Amino acid sequence: MNGFKLMEESYRKAAEEGKISKEQADKDCRIFDFLGTCDDDDFYKLFDSSAFNEIAKSYMRLAVKELVSEGTIDEDQGKAVRNRFSLLFDEKQSKEVCEAVS
Repeated sequence: MNGFKLMEESYRKAAEEGKISKEQADKDCRIFDFLGTCDDDDFYKLFDSSAFNEIAKSYMRLAVKELVSEGTIDEDQGKAVRNRFSLLFDEKQSKEVCEAVS
């Protein structure tokens, strides 16, 4: 059993216990069921589809903002990180990036 199947089961149980609605559980379980059928190549395709680009970029922007606020990096370094991140999204596929850092 994979982690997505476990998540699906926990949502179904939460619905049975009345912690969430059956409709919400069904919606969430549909996603976990789908993810449970995916292999690594599928995940790369999902990411490369740009479906998650804005979410990933928002995480990066927040990380840079916090690092600048903490004084860990300065504004110019933060700008360089943001620019490089955007450039990598345009130039590289997710599988290529993951293999480069493995």
